[in-house]
Amino acid sequence: MFIAKDWQEYNESHDITVSASAEKGTALQLRDVFGFWLKEVVLGAVETFVYKMANVLADKTTGTGEEILALERVYYVVATGLITAHPTGTFGTDFYYCGIAREDATADEDTVLINFDGTRWNENV
Repeated sequence: MFIAKDWQEYNESHDITVSASAEKGTALQLRDVFGFWLKEVVLGAVETFVYKMANVLADKTTGTGEEILALERVYYVVATGLITAHPTGTFGTDFYYCGIAREDATADEDTVLINFDGTRWNENV
C-alpha cells in the first residue's frame, strides 16, 4: 500500500475509469506508469491515479533483517506488494523502481517514507 503522508502536490491522472474496486493506496501498473489510487475506488467510477508524490508511506518488507537507508532507491515487489531496497528477480517483471527513501527505516519497521516516482517503473536505474 502507498498512502499520502500529508496534503501535498502530486502528479496524477483523474480521468481513469476503474476496472476493479480497490482499497485506498492499492498499487498497479497502468499503461506507461506505475502508481496508486489516492482513495478507495469503486468499479466503473472515474478516480484519481497518482504516479508522482513527494511524501508517501509505503509498506516495506519486514522479518528479513532488511533496513532501508535514506536516499536508497526503493522497489515495489510484485509478488508481495511490499517495498525493498534489495530486490531479486527480473526488473520490470518481478519488481518495479518506485522512488527514493526519504528517511531510514529499520528492519522492524512496517513502513518507509519515500519520494514516489512511478514514471520510471520499468527503467533499470
